[in-house]
Formats: sequence, structure tokens, C-alpha cells
Amino acid sequence: MKVFYKTFGCKVNQYETELLKARLEHSGAEQSRRLENADLCLVNSCSVTHEADRECRQFVRKILRENTRTRVIVTGCYATRAPKELSQLSSRVEVYSNLEKDKLPSCVGFEVAGEPLGIRHFGERSRAFLKVQDGCKAPCTYCIIPTVRPQLWSKPLEQVVEEARQLLKEGYQELVLTGIRLGQYRSNKTNLTRLLKTLLTLPGRFRLRLSSIEVTEISDELIRLIQDTPQICRHLHIPMQSGTDPVLKEMGRWYKSRDYAVTVQTLRRAMPDIGLTADVMVGFPTETDDLFLSTARFIEELGLSGLHVFPFSTRPGTKAEKLKPLPAEVVARRSRLLRALDSTLRRHFFSQFEGTRREVLVETSGEGWTDNYIRVTAPAGTPAGLSLISVKI
Repeated sequence: MKVFYKTFGCKVNQYETELLKARLEHSGAEQSRRLENADLCLVNSCSVTHEADRECRQFVRKILRENTRTRVIVTGCYATRAPKELSQLSSRVEVYSNLEKDKLPSCVGFEVAGEPLGIRHFGERSRAFLKVQDGCKAPCTYCIIPTVRPQLWSKPLEQVVEEARQLLKEGYQELVLTGIRLGQYRSNKTNLTRLLKTLLTLPGRFRLRLSSIEVTEISDELIRLIQDTPQICRHLHIPMQSGTDPVLKEMGRWYKSRDYAVTVQTLRRAMPDIGLTADVMVGFPTETDDLFLSTARFIEELGLSGLHVFPFSTRPGTKAEKLKPLPAEVVARRSRLLRALDSTLRRHFFSQFEGTRREVLVETSGEGWTDNYIRVTAPAGTPAGLSLISVKI
């Protein structure tokens, strides 16, 4: 059986697709690079915005048009939130929720005895994502994730270590630890900081990177560990969403802007070279022009190194669904302003490191990422392949 895979959404989804691929290939399936040659098309969906839903539906329709004989399976967060919406696209579409992902190999006719518990490859990427946590119970009024991934789960420490060991044996030199709520990692008495310390005992030359982590879960212990450990990348992506307390309260966020600022300042004092990026939501229904401008000023004053800007999207079943959305042109204008600010922040951050040397994970393209998340081009003559090298920026 030839299987075509398509993933939408976050790093957790990308990892879960790789795990499904590993399990199916372990049972005899073959990956198809071309949609039209596939016997099975497996779509791992996202539902964080209505645009994510639309893109998934659009791709499923593309499958149905271009391969009239293939079996079509949709799983993931959209499949969990609105299974009927997807199954109504065609009688050929089969829908499985996040909780049913583990059953997929047997559902498509494969034996699952002796299946792999983790991954050894991560597609054609230079870095391997390693999922260690799942689920979220946060009270955010705009977010669908606690509905589609409600159960907090942490991968047992021993399993994380073994999976990391296998990935390092395969030649990966950067592991990105990821989860829906990474800072909530708990395995017996092991928290995220102790997990990092354990992984650092593994042999070989490699570095560890954290994906998104909430500001209230950045402990002093974690800051000290990153400060003292060159193997841990000096970059944190810390969701902000808004820089004003009234909007944060309406969003159901559990911290105030001052809490965010204090943590950023603490990180900057400990590590002046650290890269700090943030998610910022534009156009939450109660965000006035003045509150938006306050958020922009707050971001400028913090001196972040980059932003992920995204518009508010009404999600069915959330508390914010009852709020009247702002006019589309207002949201678009604010988005343009914050994306321009993002460009300014990145240029300023990057310019601070011109002429310095940083360790870079060089990809087959000849480009790569520094530890503090600056995209650079490797010097001419650098061998093709994945390697950690010192580069003058």
C-alpha cells in the first residue's frame, strides 16, 4: 500500500504524522510522494482558525478530484471538532478523532504487533521534533484546543530518552521538544527542566531546542539551566496574545502584561543574546484602537526579536464565539502594522550579531539556524548535509 501524507498545523501535529508514518511503514506500507499514485491519503488536520479548516477542506477536495480511487482518511483537531463537516465532503472521506489516531494502522488493515513507540526519522527535515506532552486545560476564551485535546499527558521519561537516543543515532543534531503545553510536562517527579538535564547526558554532539512555552512556566531553574548550558538553544517562543491587561482578561489569559515584561527582562539580563519571539493575536473583539496601539508600544519597549501575528478567529463552542467580531478591514490594518513591526524587530535583533560567530545547524540547502534563531547562509564550500558548525555572521 502506498500512502500520501499531508499535515496541517503545529509541531505536535507534524510529529504525530511522522509517528503514524513510522507505524504504517513498520507494518509494510510505502510512502507515496505523489498524490495521484497513492492507495491511501492521510490528512492530519488543524482547527485553530477558520482558515485552517478551509485549507483542510480545500485539500481534501483536491484529493477527491485528482485521485478517484484512493482511500481518504482525515484525522487531527478539525476531525475531532467537526467530524460531520468533513465526512459530508464525500462518502469516500473517513474521519478519525485525535483519540482514535492510535487505531489508524489497524483501521487500514495492518497488524500492529511490535509497533514502534517512537520515531527514528523526521522526514527530510534537518531538525527532529520530539513530542513529549499533549493536552491543555487553559481557560482561554478564544481557543478550541482544550476541546479537541483536553487530556493532559506526558510521555514517560524513559521513552523520551530512548526516542532521543535513536534520533541522535540517525544523525540528527538538533531535537526540538514540543507539546501542546510544553511547560506542563510531568513524568513522575520529572518536570521539563529535569527532562532537559537527563537528555543532556546522552552521548554525541547535539543541541536541544524548546518550542512554544507559556510565560508562567518559565521558572528560575529553567532560566539558569539555559544560561549555563550551551547545548540548549538560546531562543524561547513565549505566547503573549496581547500587551494590555483588559484584553488579556477578556481572553482568559492568566497573567498580566507586567508578568510578561518581568520574565522577558529577567531572561535578557541572564542572556543578552537570547532570541525571544511571541504569538500576538490581532483583532480580539474587545480590542479597541487605543488598546491595540498600547500592545504595539509594549512590544517595542520589550524589544522582542520577532512576532507571529495572527488574526482573531471565531471558534464554535468557545466563550468568545458570543462576541461580535471587529470589521475585517480593521483587523487587516492592525495585522499589517504588527507585521511591519515584526520586520523591524527582526532586523534590529539580527544586526546586533553581525561580525560575531554563532553555532549553526547547516541544512542541505546551505542555510541554517543559529542557536538564538537567526537564519543564515553557510560559507561557500561548506559540505552539504546536516552539521553543526561555527559561522561568522
